[in-house]
Amino acid sequence: MKNHSYGKYQIVILGDEQKSAVALKRVLETTGYRALIATSVESAYSQISTNLTSLFIIESSASKVTGQLTPTHLDEPSSTLWKLDWAKRALELIKDLRSYSIPAEFPILVITKTQNSKDKVAWLEAGATAILAKPYTKGELISRVKSLVKSWGEDIEKSEKFEQLNILHSVSTVLASSLDPDVLLQGTLKVLVNDFHADAGVIYQRNPLSQSVNLAAHYGFEFNDREMEGCLIDFYFGTAFSIQDTPFILHDIPESSCIKRLGEPLSQLRTLICAPFGINGSITGAICLFSNSPQGFLKQNAGLLSTICNQLSIALENARLYIETKKSASQLSFVYNLGNNLMTSLELDQLLSYAVFSVGKALACDVCAVIIKQEDNLEHLAAAKYSRVQSEGANKENWFDSAKVKNFLEKIEPNNLQPSIEIRISEKILKDKNISLETIATLEFDGTILGMVVCGSYVSRPMSSDDQRLLISVAQQLSLAIRNIELYQNSKDTSINLAVEVSARTKEIEEQKRFTEKIIDSLPVSLYVVDRDLRIVAWNRNRELGGSGISREAVLGKNVFKVLMRQPRLKLQEEFLDVFRTGKIISLEQETFEDGQKKIWKINKIPMRVDNAEVSHVITVGEDITDQKKMNEAVIHAEKLASIGRLAAGVVHEINNPLATIAACAEALLSRISDIQGDDTQVDFKEYLQIVKDEAFRCKTITNNLLEFSHQRQSEKFLCDINQIIDQTLHLVKHHPKIGKMTIVKELDDEVAPVYVNEGQMKQIFIALISNAYDSMNGDGTLTIRTKALKNPEKQVSAEFIDTGCGISSANLLKIFDPFFTTKPIGRGTGLGLSVCYGIVTDHGGKIEVDSIEGHGATFRILLPISEPAPFMSSQRLHSRPIETERVQ
Repeated sequence: MKNHSYGKYQIVILGDEQKSAVALKRVLETTGYRALIATSVESAYSQISTNLTSLFIIESSASKVTGQLTPTHLDEPSSTLWKLDWAKRALELIKDLRSYSIPAEFPILVITKTQNSKDKVAWLEAGATAILAKPYTKGELISRVKSLVKSWGEDIEKSEKFEQLNILHSVSTVLASSLDPDVLLQGTLKVLVNDFHADAGVIYQRNPLSQSVNLAAHYGFEFNDREMEGCLIDFYFGTAFSIQDTPFILHDIPESSCIKRLGEPLSQLRTLICAPFGINGSITGAICLFSNSPQGFLKQNAGLLSTICNQLSIALENARLYIETKKSASQLSFVYNLGNNLMTSLELDQLLSYAVFSVGKALACDVCAVIIKQEDNLEHLAAAKYSRVQSEGANKENWFDSAKVKNFLEKIEPNNLQPSIEIRISEKILKDKNISLETIATLEFDGTILGMVVCGSYVSRPMSSDDQRLLISVAQQLSLAIRNIELYQNSKDTSINLAVEVSARTKEIEEQKRFTEKIIDSLPVSLYVVDRDLRIVAWNRNRELGGSGISREAVLGKNVFKVLMRQPRLKLQEEFLDVFRTGKIISLEQETFEDGQKKIWKINKIPMRVDNAEVSHVITVGEDITDQKKMNEAVIHAEKLASIGRLAAGVVHEINNPLATIAACAEALLSRISDIQGDDTQVDFKEYLQIVKDEAFRCKTITNNLLEFSHQRQSEKFLCDINQIIDQTLHLVKHHPKIGKMTIVKELDDEVAPVYVNEGQMKQIFIALISNAYDSMNGDGTLTIRTKALKNPEKQVSAEFIDTGCGISSANLLKIFDPFFTTKPIGRGTGLGLSVCYGIVTDHGGKIEVDSIEGHGATFRILLPISEPAPFMSSQRLHSRPIETERVQ
């Protein structure tokens, strides 16, 4: 913040005549102003820069400022030319003062001899505030000076007020931005150092109990070690002695070794301003700002800093209350949840294990233990222990001193109805040698001593008062839970009087209610309940989970249609009304999409009655049956395959007999082929009969394989060349009329390795794929058959069948391998071809893939593993033969 004090400001006089400037200075000083004469135009700039200036007076005796000298003026004395040149340089000085970074808010008064209006305009355009023409009276001069200085002072005051408001606004913004005390302190200090134009600053805080002072925040200092921080604290005590009640300014900081150790430039600190802050009349800290400037801070700085300290005190108190409230809320939530969980446990071991774990975690204990009496007998103790880390000094079998436990419990006064706290550093209960301090809380209920909770710490630092209060609350909850378990066990083992039984039953019902609520929350179903006004009265935890989950607190009491807004309102309303009207269960299935995945839910709307009256509520239970649906579909699919197997077994037996007859006839005709006259006819008949014979046996092999498939047997495989099998398959189908005008292009890689396959089954696959390609192209198109060795880690051989047919829609791509699925007209396809191909390829340890875009053909890719590393071809690398195109008629 700029330090304005009008008494320190002075008037700078610059004149081209020294005598006149001195006379002007005397007049001003007799009026009470401080004046300084600049010896030259050049020195005026430096003096204004280094001094606090309230008015700059330029006195020019030149008769002309603007324009050039005419020839008639060339005979004038040299003094006239010098004055004109001086006036022009003064004019440029005004422009410089108004243009550059030198403070230019002060007024400039020009006293000139000229009466030329152009000259006056030139002075004003350069930046002069006012013009006073010679000759003038003393009163006129003093009046003009007073007016300019007063106007300047008012502007300075407004500027200072505005700057103070800006500082208050900046500090208020910081104080409103956070409830973290460190953020408030550091942010406020940074704003003050920057806006007060200080060189550094610190905030001290005082402990209300120990009265010790610590460094809460610092800005502008760089600490190399903790000793530097202590140096500033020592400096405070050596300079300010104690935190005073009012702000004060120290204009001359005494030199000390502490200040010198801060290093340059902070070792040159000369001015200190300090203001205390606190609440309710108690001083809790102070803000100190340091400056290297010898001018120091002004009184208005101290008042502003005191106001800011008051704001900081309120903000720190609010932050403290917020932290305490948050901590108290957290502790209350912990005690509430602990009490609920303790009340749901009816087994003592389970209760003690949960208690030590929860309390040990909440209080950050190194060791936490619960030791209680059983059957009100000190000879029978039950205990559980939680350790944050495993300690070598703790005996797992005998980890507490039974004698000390008995001695402690015997000494407790039975009249004390509230749990008490005891801190021990000797005669410790736990046998862990690393424990330095124990905090013990007694477990008491209805004047009966039940046991103790022991919190062990590896450091000699007692619990805070808040943690001790929390431990007492936990002991009360645990005492109640232990007593409830004792009553529960006694109610099962012994007969008790009616009053005790009623009390126990009431507690059991309350516990069972909470337990039932937890059971409902734990069910793997989505459940909610609405009343007759269609308002939600129950909402289990599974409704809070998932992509569309809503918290229970956000929906209870709301109309169901305002919560389930994505479901059709009319349909949902009709379902609820139907249940209320008929009193019958409604079951339906519903599909949803979560993260792009389809889910199927089974929804049951169940009527609920109270005392057999009319339906008062409707329970809606949603169960995710997506996996169940998938399993049902898998079972149906398996049943289809089993039916195919049974059908194949029956058909095979019927087909094998005519196939045997056809093969026998073909063999007989082959044996008599020599009786046919004509060499050409004999060759044709022999070829055709041989094909009939081979195909009959191949059909028999296929039917036998189908029979083996139904019996789940594996077909016999041999090491074969996949290219050779493709050539043989094409040779078989070249006489088939179904091929038509289809063009077959072979791109077979001679370097593919042999694979272990069943040759007949491979031919069956290839014929099925060729036939499908023919059907998709209506007999007229191009089928490309390509083989190649893949360089993938699996070392596979690929056989691709690429057609230019109608392609497969995206909706059918996922179904083409399903049994009985076909897009062909009735009578032209059974839907078993690709399903059988899929089974054969899978049996060979391979994969069959399909790529297709509807209207742009399809590619079927068969990937077979290479079983033997030894190459089928010779060691000499063969060149790939060119693409071979042939048309099969």
